Amino acid sequence: MDDATLTKLLCQVLGDVAGYEWRPDGPDYTAAEVGVFYGAIPDGQYRAAIGVRVYGGTDDTVNSLHGRRAQLRFRGEKGRRDGADKLAHPAFLVLTGLSRVGGISGISRISFDPAGANDNGREERTDNYIITLDNTEASS
Repeated sequence: MDDATLTKLLCQVLGDVAGYEWRPDGPDYTAAEVGVFYGAIPDGQYRAAIGVRVYGGTDDTVNSLHGRRAQLRFRGEKGRRDGADKLAHPAFLVLTGLSRVGGISGISRISFDPAGANDNGREERTDNYIITLDNTEASS
């Protein structure tokens, strides 16, 4: 599985969380939705948002093990100190332990880090996950 396909799959899985929305063909999100974005979260009036990026990995061709790392950036509602944390928890619940979905063998969170408030007063944090790909999907 290539990195673009994996990133879109992660966006779709997150988009299935109640209140989160993933629109691959045009991210016109309402203020009541948590927009899921491929890559960076654009500047805008979105209430809250999540950016998804695959950023590294390993390929063990001897043992046919293939892994990737992904980072999720959460941006909470303006003025809420717990905004990013509140967004990260449902994502953690849906991703951790995810198995045998679209070429993913397993996912676990390896770290998270509060990033503080951005210039608009929205708290941000990043969560990093390690993903093991199914052997049959890794070489595609």
